[in-house]
Amino acid sequence: METLLQDVRYALRTLRKSPGFVGVAVLALALGIGANSAVFSVVNGVLLKPPPFSQPERLVHVWGNYAKANLKDIWVSVPEYRDYLTMPKVFSSVGVYVEENVTLTGGDSPERLHAVFSTASLFPTLGVSPVLGRAFTEEEETPGRERVLLLTHKAWRARFAEDPKVLGRELQLDGNTYTVVGVLPPGVEYPAGAEVYAPFAPPADKTAEATRGNHYLAMVARLKPGVSLPAAQADLVRVGQEMETLYPGNYKDLGWSISVKSLEDQVVGGVRGTLWLLLGAVGFVLLVACGSVANLLLARAATREREVSIRAALGAGRGRLVAQFLTESFVLSGVGGTLGLLLAVWGTDMLVAMVGEGLPRATEVRLDVTSVLFTLGVTMLTGVVFGLVPALQSSRVDLSATMREGSRGTQGRKSSRLRSGLVVGQVAFALVLLVGAGLFMRSFHALGNVDAGFTPEGVLTGEVTLPAANYGTPEAKRAFQEELLRRVRALPGVESAGAANMLPLGGRSDTSFDIEGRERAPGEMWPAVETRFATTDYLSALRVRLLDGRMLQETDGPEAAGAVVINKAFADLYWPKGNALGQRVKLHREDSRWTTVVGIVEDLREWGLDTPARPTAYYAAAQTPLTYVKLAVRVKQGKPESLRTALEAELRGLDANLPMFNVSSMTQRVDQSIGSRRLSAVLMGLFAGTALLLAALGISGVIGYSVAQRTREMGIRMALGAGRGDVLMLVLRQGLGLVGVGLGVGLVLSLGLVRLLNTLLFGVGTYDPWTFGAVPLVLVGVALLATWLPARRATRVDPIIALKAD
Repeated sequence: METLLQDVRYALRTLRKSPGFVGVAVLALALGIGANSAVFSVVNGVLLKPPPFSQPERLVHVWGNYAKANLKDIWVSVPEYRDYLTMPKVFSSVGVYVEENVTLTGGDSPERLHAVFSTASLFPTLGVSPVLGRAFTEEEETPGRERVLLLTHKAWRARFAEDPKVLGRELQLDGNTYTVVGVLPPGVEYPAGAEVYAPFAPPADKTAEATRGNHYLAMVARLKPGVSLPAAQADLVRVGQEMETLYPGNYKDLGWSISVKSLEDQVVGGVRGTLWLLLGAVGFVLLVACGSVANLLLARAATREREVSIRAALGAGRGRLVAQFLTESFVLSGVGGTLGLLLAVWGTDMLVAMVGEGLPRATEVRLDVTSVLFTLGVTMLTGVVFGLVPALQSSRVDLSATMREGSRGTQGRKSSRLRSGLVVGQVAFALVLLVGAGLFMRSFHALGNVDAGFTPEGVLTGEVTLPAANYGTPEAKRAFQEELLRRVRALPGVESAGAANMLPLGGRSDTSFDIEGRERAPGEMWPAVETRFATTDYLSALRVRLLDGRMLQETDGPEAAGAVVINKAFADLYWPKGNALGQRVKLHREDSRWTTVVGIVEDLREWGLDTPARPTAYYAAAQTPLTYVKLAVRVKQGKPESLRTALEAELRGLDANLPMFNVSSMTQRVDQSIGSRRLSAVLMGLFAGTALLLAALGISGVIGYSVAQRTREMGIRMALGAGRGDVLMLVLRQGLGLVGVGLGVGLVLSLGLVRLLNTLLFGVGTYDPWTFGAVPLVLVGVALLATWLPARRATRVDPIIALKAD
């Protein structure tokens, strides 16, 4: 221990004499370690940290599929849920739930809560129990029983300050009284964003066998011990076949199947590949940083050859010298790791903010003990990686050779090869990162140039949910939406306003349908159509272009003939000859009727900018009033957010017990929909830029050190007639030669690694010629600049002074 402390004190004294070297080395390490720690914190919170459920690896989501209708991953109906209770042999328990936005009243102002109505079996299935009070029972699922409520730990803390006396408290949700009976453990917020849970009590009209096709419940199941996912899938093939036999009208010849996905895949599957990729990329940045520091240490060790020789002559063995040099490396990595940890605190929050709600399990992302231990491990490993080779190199002492090389002012060949090899590696890794960044940036640019089918600029959006207690009839809903839109349209600065049950980029709401006069072949089922119920001016507020016919009008009222506007994709698919206007369609819904196609509009990207437009139908909301009122208000000029206060005031004037939530501009919604892709592009760009800077520093350092060591040689060349241009080209060739080798290695690595990006890119190929052509040019340009600076110094060598130097 005494020896270690002595080495540390000596390392601190030695490093204090070289503040410039220490500053550059610590900064490089801090950037590399901090970036790794921040990205790992996200990966740990989203992918590695187990969810707060018992044996989460046994939890699965169950989905139905109608292949012939192109309907995948659809929810289950109440009759299907009852089948799943008994027919599968692989489930130990199952639970279903449906998500709703409810209104909490009784306080100073109404608030919106994200409620989950579930069966009592959901909690045993997930393997969770309340930390306070109890869960609800199967008996409480019966309609007409006392309404009870479970709070998430987050809601309990935020709204009730973790008051244990919350049990028995009554809350008013959507005009109904609920009694709090329990509080769930921290972190149990499934599905994401849940704040309260209440018993699922399906209305009587949704429990009958006739509602088998009414899919609106999400289902979670727990596999029996020892049952694998493939085994469960095989058993559900049998269940699907039995359901076809028992209920041929619902499933037979329709491509019916049942699929299961692990809970983990269901929650984080969409970002898993991106996060692992970013962690690998930031690892490359750390390697480049280690290369830079190792090169600095090698250059510094060359100036300490006399010191090392003297210590060896006084009896210091090679192991003792290696230990001393490694101690200096660990001191550097320790300081860099500490600073990197501070950067990671800020970086982790920045990463989560950049993605927004697009990051699953975002509440689990934090710089916790695991992240700190990871940072400590990376710091220790980094000290070994960049310190071991210089330590071994420096400890090889040959006193006579040292004195001889020092007198000539030339560098040893082994040391030169090591430094050159490190530069080649830095350039190669930098090129790999630059290629990845280029592909992601071009992909993001292509996504930004996608024609969404509407104009998001200048549109303010907001959402209102109408509770059944006060708006239980179509007439009440219709009166509300008409009056609200009348008030909003009268506001100063409003150009147009409309509402729909779902806004663009808001997800799926697909329904199968029939076309009048067109018979299906046996076993044929048409692809489902995206269904939207919209008021007049909704499409106009979004500036959706009318291609043929007319838009929805005030005359398309409840007593008028059914009217529907369809998009171009719908018309082209089913009426390729252009005769869609006047055709009649009917949705497979309980309240549906035959409706006439009155107009055709441009395609909107309803599922997302990276998903092709699907056949979509826009029905008159006056004929099917909205429960979920999602407003789109276009302003004449200025920022749409300036209208928020007036919009909320009009809602309060109409119904003071209704909150407006998710108020944001449409451009914000568009930005949020591509948050994960923006994260990939921005981070890869930052990582590549950092690696490029470190590689440039490495090139400049190696060439600069070479020039300093070869000062005598340069003087001799110039004394024998070499011009300044000759010396300049000599140095530039040395630098560009290293870069050329690095480019070759990097291109080979890139060509092999870009195949991993295939599923993460949009609108650009993995072997994009523009990227693979531009990146080497950028690297060569930076390398020229980094080499030119020391080369320029070489041309200023005075031959007389150089020849006199010893």
